[in-house]
Amino acid sequence: MQGTAIPALIAALALTATACGGNDKKSDSSSGGGTAKNGGKMTMLAVQDSKSLDPFRSSYVAVADEPRMAALYDPLFYIDVKTGNVTPFLGESLTTADNGATWTLKLRAGVNFSDGTPLDAAAVKLNWETHAKPETASLHISAAAGLTLEVTDPLTLKITPAKMPNPSFDKTVATHLTYIEAPSAINKGLDAAGTQPVGAGPFMLKSWTRGSEQVFVKNPNYWQKDKGLPKLDELSIKNVPDINQQLNSVKSGQADIFASSDPKLLAEAKSSVQSQVKEDLGGQLLGFNAAKAPFDDPRARRAIALALDPADIPKTLQNGYIPAKSFFPQSSPYFDPQYAQPAPNKDEAQKLFNELAAENKKVDFTLLVPKNPSSDKVAEYFKSRLSAFENVSMKIDSIEIGQYIQKYAIQKDFQGILFQQWLVDPEPDMFNTFLSQSPMNYFGWKNQEADAALMAGRTATDPAARKQAYSNLQKAMANDLPIWAYAESQVGPIYSKKVTGVEMYNTGVVFMDRIGLS
Repeated sequence: MQGTAIPALIAALALTATACGGNDKKSDSSSGGGTAKNGGKMTMLAVQDSKSLDPFRSSYVAVADEPRMAALYDPLFYIDVKTGNVTPFLGESLTTADNGATWTLKLRAGVNFSDGTPLDAAAVKLNWETHAKPETASLHISAAAGLTLEVTDPLTLKITPAKMPNPSFDKTVATHLTYIEAPSAINKGLDAAGTQPVGAGPFMLKSWTRGSEQVFVKNPNYWQKDKGLPKLDELSIKNVPDINQQLNSVKSGQADIFASSDPKLLAEAKSSVQSQVKEDLGGQLLGFNAAKAPFDDPRARRAIALALDPADIPKTLQNGYIPAKSFFPQSSPYFDPQYAQPAPNKDEAQKLFNELAAENKKVDFTLLVPKNPSSDKVAEYFKSRLSAFENVSMKIDSIEIGQYIQKYAIQKDFQGILFQQWLVDPEPDMFNTFLSQSPMNYFGWKNQEADAALMAGRTATDPAARKQAYSNLQKAMANDLPIWAYAESQVGPIYSKKVTGVEMYNTGVVFMDRIGLS
């Protein structure tokens, strides 16, 4: 129905007890210097304010809403960045005995929300049913839609996935259904749930100055308080849209930590303060609306891909990007080098532009861009490089992120789009994004080979079969080019040398229970 800005988006995202396949990417996931002391206050920076603090209308992306979700709710299950496995947290186990036809979720005993009410199977059921209601306008509706849910005892939920068995459903839980809000808040209505959130996480919302700052304080009912968690007494999240200003604030001691997807910033921070870097599926992407001219003709999509060179972008813009060869990073076990994107070929690109123009199909398009300095520079770079060719012209529509989401995700009103996506695993987001019949297939791409590969990847229980399925998907994407990846994904926290206990999960979000000051 609706998607995240950059799945995560963006994302995103991301992104177990019975997980298929291993870790898809490399990551530097050291714990940031050891155990934190008890007490103290920390300032985190974010590029934008929250729209809401409920789990339904928040994007689960490390550079957007997910740190707030981690602070308020804690994950039920998460994907371990070192192993790629779905791992219990508030949940105790998530298992299937029939290859995904049904699943059994068991919760940890003795966990209460911050208002003292129990986090039980009925609470999980209510949250997932709320995601599934169209009137909720949940960013995660596709994960919950059609689920059959049955509370079999206070701590056990039986789940039947929609339409068909899903051996990868645990990944959907870990990436899209992992944050649970108290029924006491949800039952007051979504406005109350979003502005007066009640979770079982390490922190509670104390105050919210719209457009400026959110202040969170330690949850006195936290389920891990006997372990001395959380470490911090108070967490402040302040909005600083300029990423260079964010880094300067951490360097100067005005702030302590922020999440970044900017490779240049992450590299600079490693030498001046501290940073961790994680690689995921996706990255920096150029998407084509295959349902609208000129990109309803696959030759137009191929011409653009042949005209541009991913390796030239970091050389020209000095932005630290790692040139991409596919939606799958080269470090992923799913990357198949024989099905990499076509290499740059200016002569072949011009031939296709001329061929299309001769058929009265000149490649004249507008590129939709989320307004920020980095994206604007890339868009201007594309426009400059394409201006060297005949029979192609490009305009730029750079707009504020809220309008950007409305335009591409709801109205599907674009020809080309600049976007980012961070996925910790192909499931469930590649299925939702690229399956022909998916309501979240914003690109209007319909490809039978891709559909078959996505189905095979979802239902595979054998790692080799899963790898083959995504090789077939990569082949279809390289041949038909619904998107063109120009930089591999990099994301992670940047933090001062006094911050410790920094550990990532999913697509680079930090556990908020153990983070603190040295």
